[in-house]
Amino acid sequence: MNKLTLTAAKEYAKEKFSELDPLMQEWNTIHSRGIIAALELLSCSRDELIAVAWVHDVGKVRGEEDHARQGLLMLEQDFLLDAVARECIAEHGSGGNPKTKEGKLFRCADGLSLFIPEVVRFRYFAEGKEGLSFAKINQRMEKLYAKYKGAYAENELALGILEKLWSALAINTK
Repeated sequence: MNKLTLTAAKEYAKEKFSELDPLMQEWNTIHSRGIIAALELLSCSRDELIAVAWVHDVGKVRGEEDHARQGLLMLEQDFLLDAVARECIAEHGSGGNPKTKEGKLFRCADGLSLFIPEVVRFRYFAEGKEGLSFAKINQRMEKLYAKYKGAYAENELALGILEKLWSALAINTK
């Protein structure tokens, strides 16, 4: 078995996401790039974490439910994962509870990625394509912002980045 390298992670993600419909393929690619951008904003853009960013959601090919655990099971069949990679994948979502510094940063980057401009633009495109109005998407974004603002209340760095990203989006209607 091989180690999860940056090149292997990108190829694996592309292969696995090709099983999804085209909109979800594109979403997962853009979301992964958003995490990488957020890791840079958090000054934590190590190759290992960037590799994990590419593959953290591959379990979605088996369904949204419990995708982190499913992805971990899939990846462990094909790669030797160290403890940091396993924790980042298993605990990346808003319901995750990572213990290590890297796991906490990765979870933070996963949430912050949702406010990276490229990710937001795609969200508006995709949700508009699904029939949601601009006002409804704005409302969803405001809810998401409030959720992460509360989640990052104790993390000054993440909260500051979130505030800057949100202000730059200029979509808040209040």
